[in-house]
Amino acid sequence: MNSLQKNLKPSSSRKKTFSGRPTRQDSEVLHENLLHIATEHFLAFGFQGASIEGIAKSAKVSKLTIYRQYQNKQGLFLAVLESHVQQYIQDLEHTLINKEINPENLLALGVFIAGRWLDAHNIGLARIVIAEMNRIEGLSQVINPLMQQSRLPVENFLKRLNDLPDYTIDNIQLATIQFIQLSVMGHYYFLRDDHHLPKPEQLKQQVQAAVQLFLNGCKNP
Repeated sequence: MNSLQKNLKPSSSRKKTFSGRPTRQDSEVLHENLLHIATEHFLAFGFQGASIEGIAKSAKVSKLTIYRQYQNKQGLFLAVLESHVQQYIQDLEHTLINKEINPENLLALGVFIAGRWLDAHNIGLARIVIAEMNRIEGLSQVINPLMQQSRLPVENFLKRLNDLPDYTIDNIQLATIQFIQLSVMGHYYFLRDDHHLPKPEQLKQQVQAAVQLFLNGCKNP
């Protein structure tokens, strides 16, 4: 039993009793709580080891409730991934509000991206996706548009480098992928144990080097 499995507990939220049809707010709270509990179970047991029964027990809901909303375990896992990415996009957009395009803000953007990508939960979910890519029907079709959506705020920000006299980006989609991959060191940390993850100061230094390399590549001759 790993540490994540040991720390799993039933939801402490009081199970609300509905006298009639649940309100939209009630449904949203139920949805968020289920996805949170499901995320913890998938991280602790993997996709194959997690069960609807175990998730329902921890969330204090019936299995039927989960099946009605998500159809099956695959549907629940896809909902977990979509929720995870949408929260990342929302936070990313908030980070970039009213930010000028300059090296300092590019560094801050790179640090934010790396911090979220190299979060233990994100790495855990990414490893499950890789392991289950050919086993979960529809997984690839969900991942591709989600990744495209997650890059769009970065793409729109980097595009503004073309407004500066010293830089030119010809292929903004490719440049966005390169900026993100440089910031997170590619798959370097995804292939290592969590105790190899960088400390905040080390992470900042790595991203700073990545931003310098990126800007040098975009600089006009």
